Amino acid sequence: MFSVKFSTPFILLCIAITISFTSCDKKEAPKGTAIKTSNQVANSETSGNTLAYVEVDSLLTQYEFCIKEKAALEAKSKQYEAQINAKMSQFQKASVDFQQKVQSGAFTSQAQGEAAQQRLIRLQQEGAKLQQDVQQRMLKAQEKFNKTLRDSVQSFLKDYNREKHYDMIISKQGDNVLYANDKLDITKEVVDGLNKRFKNCK
Repeated sequence: MFSVKFSTPFILLCIAITISFTSCDKKEAPKGTAIKTSNQVANSETSGNTLAYVEVDSLLTQYEFCIKEKAALEAKSKQYEAQINAKMSQFQKASVDFQQKVQSGAFTSQAQGEAAQQRLIRLQQEGAKLQQDVQQRMLKAQEKFNKTLRDSVQSFLKDYNREKHYDMIISKQGDNVLYANDKLDITKEVVDGLNKRFKNCK
């Protein structure tokens, strides 16, 4: 069975992004006047944190889009696996039949034996081609999913960050981050927001 994997690189790229906003959408404050939004005040109260992180594993297992697409990819994988197994069984059966006829002298002519041998070769080639085609289809399906997920997360984070004003949102998976304060974890907010948007798009 072709395993369905959510590769780390693409999710790192889609989450570990620096988000900056130009001053075009903000009114310039008079000189000498300091204006802070509620989020900026909150950030200043937590030692000026402008960094946050998202747990990748939680995102992949809790985001409903990922759950749905993983199930669809696994179903497609099983379907392709059944097709390949059927082709392999056909080849194996024909191969055993050919060997038995050779040993028993069932072929009445060289031409008959060569025709049976050519059929075996054709079945083997068809099986190899099917397996190659299936691998390409699964790869394309995986790439399509990766792109859709990346676009979905990036789009959400840009909207999310209009209020949060983080300078950077990074991914956290395994030990790729040596240490991070739990206060920087925005995974639940992001997953909840993504699921809400996904539900509304159905």
